[in-house]
Amino acid sequence: MTDSVPTNSDLSAASSGTPLDAVVFDRLMMSFAPFEAAPKMVVGVSGGADSMALALLAHQWCQARGGSVVALTVDHGLRSGSAAEARWVGDQLSRYGIEHVILRWEGTKPASAVQERARQARYDLIDRFMADRGIFHLLVAHHGGDQAETIAMRDARGAGIMGQAGMSARRFLRNGRVLRPLLSVPKTDLIATLRQSGQEWVEDPSNCNEKFERVRVRSELQTQGAGLVSFDDASERIRFEAAIGRLLAQAVTLHGNGVVQCARDLLTDTQIPEAVRVYALGQVVRTVGGAAYMPAIDGLAAVLARLAAAPSARVSLGGCVLHGRKGKICVYRELGRMDREPVRVARDIVGRDSFIRWDNRFELVFDRQTLTPQDHMWIAPLDRCDVCHTKAFRAALREIVPFIGDLPRAALASMPALYDKEGLRSVGGLEVSELSDVLSAADCEWPPGRGKFSFGGRWRFAPPVPLWESGFKSSPKPGNLLA
Repeated sequence: MTDSVPTNSDLSAASSGTPLDAVVFDRLMMSFAPFEAAPKMVVGVSGGADSMALALLAHQWCQARGGSVVALTVDHGLRSGSAAEARWVGDQLSRYGIEHVILRWEGTKPASAVQERARQARYDLIDRFMADRGIFHLLVAHHGGDQAETIAMRDARGAGIMGQAGMSARRFLRNGRVLRPLLSVPKTDLIATLRQSGQEWVEDPSNCNEKFERVRVRSELQTQGAGLVSFDDASERIRFEAAIGRLLAQAVTLHGNGVVQCARDLLTDTQIPEAVRVYALGQVVRTVGGAAYMPAIDGLAAVLARLAAAPSARVSLGGCVLHGRKGKICVYRELGRMDREPVRVARDIVGRDSFIRWDNRFELVFDRQTLTPQDHMWIAPLDRCDVCHTKAFRAALREIVPFIGDLPRAALASMPALYDKEGLRSVGGLEVSELSDVLSAADCEWPPGRGKFSFGGRWRFAPPVPLWESGFKSSPKPGNLLA
């Protein structure tokens, strides 16, 4: 045992669970199909029973298909023994020929909301690793007990249909997708799987610390003898997700400049259940505002009611402006909620990822080789450019790029722009040729020698969460596993 890591080594003890075999795990995995011919996957492994069991099962599943897994352990540095535990995980998995990589969360650690911020840091580190390796699938070991705890916590907060059904089996990161194949599996089955394999695991001491809400809820559920969750709520959520997805597909147009136009008649159609319309609007606001979560349901419902009653209303919510005009609802970033200070662009700032993130919604992607220490560029809202405030500029936009030219002035002002000492170089959502034509038509001088992609990069709209990521339908019922 490496570095005297405390493990659960009582492998001979009886288990009330049933070990998962290859057939059962295949049924769990195929709910996420299709996969590539030789699937490659990342598995998040903390060393606990659930993640260790998942690593072994996923390794066998991928090997049988000519693929492979990489086990990732994130060392948050929050406990004195975390580094030793991470090394122990690697030693254990090496016995099975599983590649293991340790990622470290560097920097100052938070004093509050520790679990939430550690979780976000963990996914950020893993997402970057997946991009570097070109791997699309991340398996995480949330199981039936975790699902029950999640639902109990959301119920305590008065969650609606989406929250009452628990975690989705599938969600998306920027560079891949997160799969939760074990949501219908009790932890006792995972422990039984490890005992059958003779594999030890680590017990995280934070799982017993009742200062964390989840630990308190787990204790209450154990006292009540609660088991796996009912799938009645899951079925309702599946139908609800489908209705939201249909409405978003029919009513919403998302443009590369981060602005959304919604069909007002559909979002205010009383023939469509209000809850579906409210959630659909919430997804839009979350995406345009660059937030991880949508605003409160009550606030969204109030805004939707106002937009239904006043077709020209303009309302602020979730860092966005919702502006009724010309039969549509235009949703754009609220300029006053943005950080308007310029963000410098230079080789030392554009790291190995080759992009700079701006306003948590846009990425300006560069080839680092095109940047020199002499470059003096910065990103800021288009509002900082004097030209964009002129009637000639807006008239040229309406003629050359009608959609953007017809947006409210405040929406134009919030668009991302790249500047240098000569002036405007690029605008997110506009092709270089379009910007050149607009500036020429507005009698603005376009600096010579700037051809296509002359600034050596390109914009992409990349909010933390996509407009829609329906994923609950992939959660199988426990009774189907052995069918």
